[in-house]
Amino acid sequence: MSDFFKSEMVKGDLQELAKMQEYCMRAAMTFPALSPERKLEYFDVLQDMIIKQKVFYTRLKLSDDPEAIDMAEGIKQAAVMFGASEDEDANVVFDELVEKIEVMRATLQAEGS
Repeated sequence: MSDFFKSEMVKGDLQELAKMQEYCMRAAMTFPALSPERKLEYFDVLQDMIIKQKVFYTRLKLSDDPEAIDMAEGIKQAAVMFGASEDEDANVVFDELVEKIEVMRATLQAEGS
């Protein structure tokens, strides 16, 4: 394991992201049956998770650790698969996802009014 991934802070962040991802996966499976309050909670956790992923990606890019560089490149390639151009930073995809969540949250709140 490289030095970057040995860091207690990195380990903690990865554990937190894994828990958030697990929660989001479970909530997404039952989303139609969730109460409006639980749907809003899901949107909150999902948005927080994406923002944390964006911060983590930035930390990966700033590292000179080979494994961190490889992971950042993998995220960049995934962003391209999700529609980013080769010239764009993966953060563009993170920002677009956050915007979509905000629209979904607003739509849900408008339906409840």
